[in-house]
Amino acid sequence: MFEKNSLITLGDNNEYVVVDKYIENDITYVFLVDINNNSNIIYGKVDGDDIVVISDPDELKSIIKKIDDDLHVQ
Repeated sequence: MFEKNSLITLGDNNEYVVVDKYIENDITYVFLVDINNNSNIIYGKVDGDDIVVISDPDELKSIIKKIDDDLHVQ
């Protein structure tokens, strides 16, 4: 459901593209960008069919670094 390059609509009724996905310790993290407003980005965790926005600054910093590294490897 949350595969790279897929389009999803969240509860805010905005469409997002899944730019990247990262799995660590059985937790799936996603990097989403609103297709109509590319300054609207979300780093979140997949919880069933929902995305939980990461709010912890240390966790956010760690995930941004790992996703950035992954994006530059490809």
